[in-house]
Amino acid sequence: MSFNLRNIKTVQTHDHKVTDTDGVATGVVFTLAGETHPVRKAARLAQTRKLMDAASKTGRVQMPDPEEAEADRIKLIATAVVGWSGYADDDGNPVPYTPEAAHVLLADPDMSWLLTQIEIEQGNRANFTKRAAVN
Repeated sequence: MSFNLRNIKTVQTHDHKVTDTDGVATGVVFTLAGETHPVRKAARLAQTRKLMDAASKTGRVQMPDPEEAEADRIKLIATAVVGWSGYADDDGNPVPYTPEAAHVLLADPDMSWLLTQIEIEQGNRANFTKRAAVN
C-alpha cells in the first residue's frame, strides 16, 4: 500500500471556537495563524534574531530575564491571533480585532486561561493541515 503525502496540505489559518474554563462554547471565534503564515513566521524570526543579537554581543548565550521571557511568550502567542468574531466588551458591543487589542487581551493576567487555550491550539499541527481532494 502506498500513500501520496502531497495529499496533505498545510493551511495558513484555523478558526478556533473559544470555550470557557468548563469547556462550554462562548460563541467567540479566533482566527489563528499557522507556523507558515507570514505574520507568525515574521514574529518567530524576529524573536530568534533578538536572541542571536544578544549572543553575538557577548559571545555566549544568555538566559533572558524571566519577566522579559514571559512578555516575549505572550507577544508571540498574541501574534498568532489574526482575527476574531463574536467578542464583545462589558456593554455587549463588538470589540474590533487589531493586533494590539489581541495583545492587550492575552497579556491580561485574568485571561491566562485564554492565553493557554490559544497557545495549545496554535501548537496543534492538525489544526493547520487538511487532506487535499483526490481525483
